[in-house]
Amino acid sequence: MPFLRHYLLLDANEVGGITYRLFSDGQPGIVIPLTENMLISTSDYLFGQQLPSMFIYGQMSVYRDLKIQGQMALLVVVLRPFALHLLFGMPADELNDGIFLPTDLFGPDVIPFERKMAKSKNLHEVINTLESFLLERFQKSSGLNHDLLLSLELINRHQGLIKMENLLKELQVSERQLERHYRRQIGVSPKKFMNIIRFQHFLKIFSALSPARKLTAAVYQAGYYDQAHLHNYFKTMTGITPMEYQLKVNKLAINFMQF
Repeated sequence: MPFLRHYLLLDANEVGGITYRLFSDGQPGIVIPLTENMLISTSDYLFGQQLPSMFIYGQMSVYRDLKIQGQMALLVVVLRPFALHLLFGMPADELNDGIFLPTDLFGPDVIPFERKMAKSKNLHEVINTLESFLLERFQKSSGLNHDLLLSLELINRHQGLIKMENLLKELQVSERQLERHYRRQIGVSPKKFMNIIRFQHFLKIFSALSPARKLTAAVYQAGYYDQAHLHNYFKTMTGITPMEYQLKVNKLAINFMQF
C-alpha cells in the first residue's frame, strides 16, 4: 500500500482495435499484458514487435495513446509518485515520458521474475508474484526524504492549491532543496506536481457536473484564474477540450479513457 496506488484491469476482444488515452495524474506505472496474442502500439512501441512481459512508464508531461488489437487482457499497476526512484535508485527525472522494458531498468536480475510471471495461471497469481518482487525491491531501497513525504501529504490535502511559500514555511526548507528532492525522487518540480494534483481535483469536480451545467463553476472551484487558462492547460494535458472530455462515456479512470 505505501508504494502502489491501485490496479486497473482491461479485458476486451476487439478485432478492429481499441485506443486508450492516458495522461498524467502524477503517478508512474507498470503495464503487464495477460495474453500473448494481442498487438500493442504507442509512439515508442510499434505494432509487429514482440510484446514484452511488462513495460514501465515514468512521469508524463503529455498524453499517450495505447493502441491494442486482438483479444486483450491487460493489468495496469499505478504506482505512488516516488515508487520508481525507490525501485531503481536512479533519478526519477531520467525516466520522464519514457517507456522501458524491465531489463532496461532492473538488468538481468529481472529475468527469473519475468519467467515466473509467464507461468502464472491467473490474475491472482500474477498480482502475488508482482507484489512479492516489488516488496523485495522496496525493502532494499534507501528510503525517502522526510520533507518530500510531508510535502506530498500537504499538497494532496490542499488539492494542489497550497502556495509554495506556505509549503516551504511548513517544511522549513528552501525551494532549491525541495526542488532537488522532487526531481530526484518524483521526477518533476514541486510546482509542476502541484499543477497536476490541482488538475486532477478539477477533473473530479468537472466529471460530477452534468453536460448542461457550465464549466465556469468547476474552473473557479479548482483555483484556476479563468476559463481560457484552464482550457489551454486541459488541451495540452489531454489532447481534447473540456467539453469533449465531459462527453466521453468510456472513462476507466479520471486520467484513462477509451477512444
